[in-house]
Amino acid sequence: MKKYPVLRIAKILASCLFLLALASCGGGGGGPAPITGPGFVGLDDTATNTAPLLSVTYTDSSGTVTVNILSARSSDGDIAFDPSTNIYTVTQSPFEVFFGEDSSAADLPEYRAFLTFPLASSIPADATIDSATLEVYVDEADFADTIPTFVDMIQYPVGALSAADFDDPLVTSNSYRALDFYYSDSGNFVDIDVTGLMREALVPPAFADLQVRFGLQSLLAGLARGASVQAKRSVHSQPRSLGKIKSERNSAGRSTAGNSPDERRGAPVSNSE
Repeated sequence: MKKYPVLRIAKILASCLFLLALASCGGGGGGPAPITGPGFVGLDDTATNTAPLLSVTYTDSSGTVTVNILSARSSDGDIAFDPSTNIYTVTQSPFEVFFGEDSSAADLPEYRAFLTFPLASSIPADATIDSATLEVYVDEADFADTIPTFVDMIQYPVGALSAADFDDPLVTSNSYRALDFYYSDSGNFVDIDVTGLMREALVPPAFADLQVRFGLQSLLAGLARGASVQAKRSVHSQPRSLGKIKSERNSAGRSTAGNSPDERRGAPVSNSE
């Protein structure tokens, strides 16, 4: 075995400690180390021209029809889990729904977003789904260039999102998709192919609503087995067409709780078991 003088060993250890110190302070610049993920996304949920929109093309006895359905504002929301305090925070009817990890918060809470699209008055029982696209407007995408995202179909009481929905199991074994959001999506519309989820929702007994949950792809490991189907996506910056949108939205009926800058994240409603 090769032997090294004690002084040389001491110098090597000192160099290693110096390099570790540089790494811990962001390369010696005096600032914090850069945040590299997993990412955090905010989806607009305000006005008709930017709120989440489901476009469905179907064929029935009358021919081929396309309907556009805005999400039900009163039922949309997000849930944050604080791993330090083990507390879930539910925010109902916010102006912006979040998913991902908020790396600006001390305890790195993880958010999952929930959207509801009413189907009963828009899609007939004998419809054959040709295609379905979920369009969302990205207010912000932070802390990562690429945010691996999991979207699945879920069921919860309309207007009554609860902490239990954070980890609700899959509705069916095939009711989930994976895709990536990007830092460059901020300020743009993202169109997500949810044809498979829409068809699942109409399998008898059909659901009255298409409800979806957005989270990080780490959600996939806990809920599903096997590889998720990759959802096709596209991005555009043009304003959407507002014609023929079916919606029950009413600005006067929107809850304002938790929507001010200081109250945006709502209040803790329950602790995990």
